[in-house]
Amino acid sequence: MLAVLRLPGVRSLFAASCLGRLPMGALGLLMILRTHELTGSFANGGLVAGSYTIALGFSNPALARVVDRAGQTLVLRTGAVISASAMAAFALIGDVPVPALMAVAAVAGAAQPPVGACMRSLWPVLAPGADLRHAAYALEGAAGEIIYILGPVVIVGAIGAWSLDAALLTCAVTVLIGDTLFSLHPASRGWRPPPHAERHLLGALRGPGVVVLIAAFALCGLAVGAVEVGVPATLEPSAQESLTGLLLGLWGLGSLAASFLVARAGAASDPPRRLTVLLAAWGITHAALALAAGPLSLGALLLLAGAAISPVLVYANGMLDQLAPAGTLAEAFTWTTTGLTVGMALGAAMAGVLADQASAAAAFAVLGAGGLIAAALVHAAARGPLLPAVAAR
Repeated sequence: MLAVLRLPGVRSLFAASCLGRLPMGALGLLMILRTHELTGSFANGGLVAGSYTIALGFSNPALARVVDRAGQTLVLRTGAVISASAMAAFALIGDVPVPALMAVAAVAGAAQPPVGACMRSLWPVLAPGADLRHAAYALEGAAGEIIYILGPVVIVGAIGAWSLDAALLTCAVTVLIGDTLFSLHPASRGWRPPPHAERHLLGALRGPGVVVLIAAFALCGLAVGAVEVGVPATLEPSAQESLTGLLLGLWGLGSLAASFLVARAGAASDPPRRLTVLLAAWGITHAALALAAGPLSLGALLLLAGAAISPVLVYANGMLDQLAPAGTLAEAFTWTTTGLTVGMALGAAMAGVLADQASAAAAFAVLGAGGLIAAALVHAAARGPLLPAVAAR
């Protein structure tokens, strides 16, 4: 990772991308809290936050397709202004109907530029060579975990405890500054689509390997949704729900630690086989959460399950730049994120039903095993759809 950060121009570009992504771990929670402050209802807060998440999930692939076809500058700068303005409006808005809050949240999500996908699509250019590019994706994995830890702690916990309005305005400022600085960097400003790129209605979805990875991410997302519901459900009978944040932090810590380990492991000589093993580990470790007998054992199992997350993301991202059809790489990165998000939403909904009708352990066991199905899918596609679509980028 240090070798990647020593590459010319990488530190400033990567720092800008992280700044632009900093609100990602905090914005949904802030919208829930702000809506509750205005309406007195957490249910309304869920509707508003859901509007933001859905708009973000559906718009990012579309914006990334524009990036792939016209370059990064226009999408980053225009989207940053519109999205930041909507976040600021949400902070300053007064007593208005819930549909109006939902509309403002949706604009903030729909216009938010896919700066993470823009950064990942530049790694094949900035970090030539399989091992260096692998380390770059591992660096991305570590940064993602840090962002999702710092966002809630710094923006929600510190600034939001003083003022939710100030926390939302902080999100607006970081998106505006981070995305703008990223767009001004020569690597981003000078990026152009490959001359041999084909235009197709399906875009990145035309690549069968991309579709396989989207499905795998969606199956893995079931376990993530199960954890977010199952952890507080497990703690509720002993009135220890206050430990939820700490235990989820251990889950993220396991993934963060694995990012550094996987960077040292290097690129895989047989990426589909490596990914198959890692997906199986994802499924086994998350299903094993059903064995937890209390907070201590649950925390230890979450630490272990978290360690399976980052390696899957790193090796899957490394495969995408060989699987995406020419000229669709940024869009491909957003589609896998959308697949994970859809899986998380379905997993949370199904886990709620299983926790109510059976137990939290049942939710972990059933939904955590989604990783095993994903492993079987990748194994079956290893010598077909997952063969590289291009020799290199």
